[in-house]
Amino acid sequence: LQRAVALVLCHGADAGGAKLLAELAKNFEVVLVRIDGVGAGSPMPEAARTVSFSAAGSRVPRSVLLSALALRLRDLKPRVALALGAATADAALACELREIPVVFLADSVAPETMLRDATEVVFPSAAARIAAKTAFPAFAGRDYLHVVDEPLSAGAASAVAIAELAARRVEDEVALALKAGAGRLEILTADQPGRDPAVALREQVIAWRRSHAGGTRRMRRILHRPCSGFNPLIYAEAHPQACLVNRRYPLAHWIEQGEPAGPWVYEVVRPGEAVAAQVKVALHGHFFYADLLPEMLERLQRGATRPDLFLTTDNEAKVAQMRAATRDYPAKVEITIVPNLGRDIGPFFTALRESLLRGGYDVFFHLHGKKTKGRRRNIGDPWRNFLWENMIGGAFPMLDAIVARFATDPSTGLVFPEDSHVLDWGRNEEVAHALRHSLGLDEPMTTYVEFPVGNMFAARPAALKPLLDLDLQWDDYPAEPVPDDGTVLHGLERILPLVVRKAGYVARAVRVPGTYWED
Repeated sequence: LQRAVALVLCHGADAGGAKLLAELAKNFEVVLVRIDGVGAGSPMPEAARTVSFSAAGSRVPRSVLLSALALRLRDLKPRVALALGAATADAALACELREIPVVFLADSVAPETMLRDATEVVFPSAAARIAAKTAFPAFAGRDYLHVVDEPLSAGAASAVAIAELAARRVEDEVALALKAGAGRLEILTADQPGRDPAVALREQVIAWRRSHAGGTRRMRRILHRPCSGFNPLIYAEAHPQACLVNRRYPLAHWIEQGEPAGPWVYEVVRPGEAVAAQVKVALHGHFFYADLLPEMLERLQRGATRPDLFLTTDNEAKVAQMRAATRDYPAKVEITIVPNLGRDIGPFFTALRESLLRGGYDVFFHLHGKKTKGRRRNIGDPWRNFLWENMIGGAFPMLDAIVARFATDPSTGLVFPEDSHVLDWGRNEEVAHALRHSLGLDEPMTTYVEFPVGNMFAARPAALKPLLDLDLQWDDYPAEPVPDDGTVLHGLERILPLVVRKAGYVARAVRVPGTYWED
């Protein structure tokens, strides 16, 4: 086949619609697929190839056979498939599930599966479309429900135009998303260096369209962020008609709309920001695993800033180990024993509360020695490396860059690593609501949230004042062992940006290109 391929799915031996096939053949190589056909059927000179399918007499389930057929048809690299009538609906669905966009030409009725899954649906009359919207109101607002009088004959040119639209939908979305630029899109392929972002975006666009076929909020799975500085799920929730009902890819729609501001966008600190002078900086490091302190100190040496160190741990032996490691550190070092409560959060907000409130620091970093053991042992080192690479530095002196942002932008109250995963509140909505009440936070909660995943960040102490005013005590934190989710610790981690905004500041992200972690 020399030209772009279009499939035509018909039921029985005779396709009908010779006018439609002739019109389609002007721009496509037409492959006629006879579903449940008997015999050869009428000759169709407009078709470059004919494929016949029948499940009669087979012990294999029809759905399995149709899926296999669609897989074979996909080898032809079709741009689009036109399905003629309700009797082809199951074959059309199999094609959509194999990433072949389908234009479903309804007869008297359109099955719910086609209203949900077909790329475009064509009704033979306005009355038929109204009947479908009445029967299935969930799909009433969709923009791909067309009306074409006599689509198999007099209206064939209009039906083919809709087929060409269907063939372009994914590619048009990818082209729009690519306008974000390589610098912002690198986060999408950070786990696969050198991968073509257009290929990765195409996969995301197709997955988005498929997962939102029902027009509902089906976004529970973790999504990889496609573009630095943009949260696609917060944007989709704010633009449900476009992104949920009509399945527009959020990044493409956002760019098409001129990149409007909103809670779905944020500024990102990147390598190269100048070192700031006259800024008083402190760094809190909580080390349950004291053997990780030398690594943090080595990373600090790669930049110019030497913050005062406030280190916490849980016993004297570790204190001695940490004193030895910091013997030659050129700034203030204070090491405190704290209870083994509150993980890293308790030592910061409880043990260091006075230093945060009255220490006179412009910027206070909060880090910890993350090391996970047991069945998820693999997560500890990659996650810590990702967080420290972005918060302290390695390839770039990122602590210097973050301090520079605080020095030059008085509105910045919080900076944390931009995670490539887009997350929701998890099992923390109940505890978050309780914290919001205690803190007097009235900012509306979106389903998805930007927060310091892993709980490492830099903050202006004044931006933390609403939380410091709670005066959290050690008995406010859960005892060990702490669950993976759903505690006050996880709630505090997620509401931190809301606290900062309540104090009148904004949250920023920081990103070193190419950094990535995966559980």
